Parts: sequence; C-alpha cells; structure tokens
Amino acid sequence: MIQLLPEPKVVQEYGAVTKRFKHLWLKLEDEETISEEWIELARERFWNYKEIGINKEKREELFVVLSPSLEDVEEQDAKLFKEQGYDLEIQKEKVVLRYETKIGFINGLTSLKQMLERQQEAFVLPTCHITDWPSLEVRAIAQTFSWYAGYGRFGFDSQLWGYDEWKQYLNICLDNKINQFNLVMYGYWPFELNDYPETVFRNVPIKIWNAENRRWLTVRYTHPNLEEPFLAKFIEMAHKFGVKIFAYVGLNSYNGGFTIKHPEARMKPPKNSDFMNDFDSLCLSYPGNVDYIIESMKQIARLGFDGYTLEESEEGFWFCECEECSKKWHAISETPGEAKHKANMWLLKQIYNSVREINPNAVIGIRAFRQPPLEKDPEFLKECVASMPEDIMLFWAPGLYVPEGEFEKWCDAFGRDRIWARDTESNSITSTMGRLYRTFKSNVIRYEDEANEQVIETDIRQHKGSVKMGVHGINGFMFEWYGLFMHLFAHGNYGWGSQMENEEFYRRACRQNFGDLGDTVLYVMKNMVTIHESQIPLYTTPFPFQKNKMMQEDIPAILEAKQNHENILSKIKMLQKEAYTNEKLRPWLPHFDKLENAERRNAVIYDMVLAALAYEKEVDPERKEQLLDEILYYNEQDFDIVKEMFFDINPVIETGVGSCMFPYHEMKRLIHNIRNPEEKDENVISSGVEAFGWLWL
Repeated sequence: MIQLLPEPKVVQEYGAVTKRFKHLWLKLEDEETISEEWIELARERFWNYKEIGINKEKREELFVVLSPSLEDVEEQDAKLFKEQGYDLEIQKEKVVLRYETKIGFINGLTSLKQMLERQQEAFVLPTCHITDWPSLEVRAIAQTFSWYAGYGRFGFDSQLWGYDEWKQYLNICLDNKINQFNLVMYGYWPFELNDYPETVFRNVPIKIWNAENRRWLTVRYTHPNLEEPFLAKFIEMAHKFGVKIFAYVGLNSYNGGFTIKHPEARMKPPKNSDFMNDFDSLCLSYPGNVDYIIESMKQIARLGFDGYTLEESEEGFWFCECEECSKKWHAISETPGEAKHKANMWLLKQIYNSVREINPNAVIGIRAFRQPPLEKDPEFLKECVASMPEDIMLFWAPGLYVPEGEFEKWCDAFGRDRIWARDTESNSITSTMGRLYRTFKSNVIRYEDEANEQVIETDIRQHKGSVKMGVHGINGFMFEWYGLFMHLFAHGNYGWGSQMENEEFYRRACRQNFGDLGDTVLYVMKNMVTIHESQIPLYTTPFPFQKNKMMQEDIPAILEAKQNHENILSKIKMLQKEAYTNEKLRPWLPHFDKLENAERRNAVIYDMVLAALAYEKEVDPERKEQLLDEILYYNEQDFDIVKEMFFDINPVIETGVGSCMFPYHEMKRLIHNIRNPEEKDENVISSGVEAFGWLWL
C-alpha cells in the first residue's frame, strides 16, 4: 500500500518499484533546461534527503520529466486542481510530474519525496499513478511566536526558536502540505516598535534555575527575533514555497506590553466586581490608546505579513465602565457584551482602513462572537455579519460543546468562502497543561466526565466537517510542537480532504514519519496517562480545562498506569537513542526528550494523587499532616523534573495577577492555607491567564 499523507485523492498502484537510484535528474519534457530557481526549490524540498543529488550527477539517476500542464487530466475541482494540484506517474525507468503552477510542482515533488524507500545503498519509489489536489484552499496552523508574553509566561517551545528551527519547522509543515502560518503574538511584541519601546520583548527579567548551586538566578531575556532578527528572512522563505504568514493578534487584548506598562490605560471594570482579567484590554476612550493599537497593526503590515487574525476576547460579561465608554457604548447597548462587541467592531474598522493603506491586499479576519450562549440565534448571527465589512473573514466557527448543525448555521450566515477556521484547539489546551502530555482521549482518566472535548479526535471531526461544508480553509492550533506532532499531521491530512478513519491515520502517520519505529511511537503516545496536578481534590483553585477531579474510584486506573510506567519509559528511552544515532530521525529527538520528561513527571504525579486521595479519606489528624508532607514532597519532585528541561517556570506577576503554567506554586499556597487558616496567603497563582476568561465553562 502507498504510504503517503496527506492522503491523495486518486491512486492507482502498479505493484512494483522503480529501478534503484541515488540521484534525481529533473528535466522539462521538451528538453528545455529547467531553471536554477526550480532546481533549488527541489533541493530544498529534499531537506531531509541531502544524500540524494538533484541535477548534480548524471549517473545512477532517475529521470523526473516535468510537464507544466494539466489540461488532459480529469479532476473534480478544476480551480484547486489547477492552483495546487499535480499528476504523478511513476514508472520503472522514469517519473512524469504534471502541474499548472509552482505550488503544484512543489506539492507533487513533496509527494514523490514522501514515498522514498531505501533499498541497500540506494532508493526506490513505488510504481503508481497519483492525481491529487486539496479539498480546501487554505490549510493553516497557528504557531506561537510570543504567546501571553509578559501576561502569563515569557518563553516556551517555538517562542524560543531562531531562524534554523523555524526553517526546519516550515519544511515539516510543507511535507504535510500546510500553506499558511498564523503566528500567535500576544504580549510583548517580538519585533521593533520604535514609538513604543516599552512594549517590545527585550531585556525582560526572569528567574531561571541554577542546578549547580540549587538557587534561582535573575537573567534578562530577549525574544530571538530581536537578538538576531530573522522574521523578514523567514517570511521571504515561506513565500518562496507559497506559504502565507499571518499575524494572530488580539483585537483589543494582549496587544504588546502596553497594558502591563500603563495600567492606567486599561479598561475600567465594574466597581466591586470579582473580575480578574482587567489587565489585557485598553480603554478605547483613554487618550493615545487607539493610536497605539493602530500603530502596532500598521507595523505588522510593514513587516510583510500577508494578513491578520484579530481575536475578540471571549469575555462578554463586562466592558469598560469609564464615563466616556459608558456614554459612547453602554448607552446604545442592552448588555456589557453587546457594548464590548460594538466598540470592537468600531475598532476593527479603524484597523481595517489603516492596514489597507499600507497593504491593500492584506487579508483581515476576526475570531469573534464566542461568548455565551454557545448556540446562537440566527438573528444574532445576521447582526454579526452586518456589523463587519464584507471582505473581513471569519477565523473561528464553532465545533466544541455544540452539535455539528451549529457550524452549518454559521456557514449559512457568513458564507462558506468567509470561513477560514474552526476551534480545533486540542493542541492549544495541552499547552496550558504545564508541559505535560495529552493528545488522545486515552491519555485522560474518565475522559467522558471532562468539561470539554479538546482532544485530537475532536479536531479531526471538525476538519472533516469543514471539508464536507466546503469552506475556504482550516486552522490547526499548534501552540506547542515538541511531543505533540500528531496534531500537525492531522491538520495536514484532514485539511487536505482525507476522510480516513482515525486509527488508520494514526498508524500511517507514525509509519510515514518514524518508519519501523512507528508502532512504538504510537503505543507511547496512546498509552501515556496524564493527570494534571489541578485534578488533585485539595487543589481548589479553578482551572477550566481539567475539571475532572480524581476520586477514590479512579485508584485502580492510577495503579494500572503506574504499573505500565517503566514499560513506557523504556520505550521512550529507546526512541531517544534511535533518534540520536539516526540522522533521519534526529529532528524528532527533542520530541522524545519532552515525552521522557513528561512521563517521568507522570509517575511522580500518580504518587501525589494517591497521597491526596488518602488524605481525603483519612480522619486521624497526625496522619493527615504526614500525608500533606508527602504531597509537598512529590510536588517538589515533580518540579525538580520540570527544572531539568524548562526555564519559564515561575509565576509572572507583571500584570498584578499571578499566573504560572505549572501548578507547583499554587499547590504550595493551598497547602499552606490548609495548615494556616488564620494566616492565609490570598495571592492566587492561576494556572495560566486562560483561566480568567474561560471560567464560564
């Protein structure tokens, strides 16, 4: 069977292989010389097969005949077939690749590369005929470039990359036929903004762990794109392969560090309210605020971004209550949520006009209308459509917590061409889990009792629904990359149009990327059982994405996971060794390193949970105190493993509200308060800033 993902539309297998070859020779069918630019594109597409020479040596070669026409090829979607499709005929002695555009050429060559099989010291390809094209025009991923920087964390995963790492990641995305990046930039800007230097991600103090002396050191951290600017070069590289680069930023939330440095400019919450997320949005009546937002958006346009994904905060329960905003917005609205939306639509139009002056072709999209109720009245959607310019796209449509019919309702209201994304957020939710691992339902104990459905199975369901409805595109969240690669494979495969059964896809994806180790990789990923520290019963601080508290009835499942720990860990260590010693697998080594760190933590957390469940049942005061000591001991062990790999692990309090993706600090506070009810520490350290806006879940 042909091992190729994304799954091609039409495949005819001939049951043989080509002659063995060590080189490929690309030539036009009419014997014209192929341009050096296209040869270079081919060489770069073979980024992980450098040993295969392309148009370098005319010996032991396989000819690839290029035919820049698809006129005689039958297809089902003429537009997408001609824009991005290809036709590939692989015979024993040669390959014929047909296409209409450079993108079709790249996609066809990528498929050819993905089917390579090593045979002794050379390579072969399966003989076959493939006619292929995407079902959706845009297959995007949202990767973090500076997510919640200064609000809840300073640097993690892809936010720490330089140009080389971004280039490698781009190549892997191209292998999966992804054609758009929505770079998430919340918080301090990872680029220069000369008129507002205080909002730039430079020289931010952070405490890192010094293992040698077992103490914290304060250093100052600057985003890699400011240390050695590479963004322009990266955008140029992406454009060369037909990949668009969008800025995923807040409409009026998390825009740079302005609200951090100028708290007086923030929205004014209702008096005597309990709202904690009053630190991320600016009062639109305060002098200079709108100018700042507009200048930020204009700078993004100057940097060469192709478009914007502007996020309207989902918090719809309050809006700025200063005197001017009350007059301008509340006076014409029935609810705070309505006032906020009207103000945001006004701001959106200012951004729209300013950005289009710099780049008339910039695509402007919005992620909005997400506040409760989750199932919308068609009249409400009609009003939403009317509130925006007709060429503003929708980068969010429902899929979680609602029946599939709700998505169809939005397609009808906005039009399929305007819908570029759904809320396929299982990877982004994992990134709130304190660097623990979660991809599948099987990674969660009693998943059926979870408050949300943010696992890869739900993402795949939504992608299939997008293809069924024929919308413009999909967006797959990739807020973390290491250890969570299956999400990217899914975004590529199902965004291209596959309707493959999930289990078959997981198996094929692992086989294609890890060869004979694929079954082991999949076993590890599906059988790791993760319990987030906030699931311990005594952890009473709200965390909306893991409400499934552990109970006495869960002890057998915990013990079973504990018993399987050494088996899983030994498999991960084997994968680490193979990735280290095999150059083809080397890009996956950081993934296995992260899985190893997470699995070692899992084992400690199992013991922590068991101690906490024993504490819940215990009635003897002395024994209860001993159990609290045990929990604290395991909490330290857990954090020691964290400190081996990660550096952004302490609470961020610049906004005035403590936030940390690791529950370690909050666990200590809670146990302190249990033991010292007369001297309680009331300084809550939330498990991420998402908790503030999503507690309504």
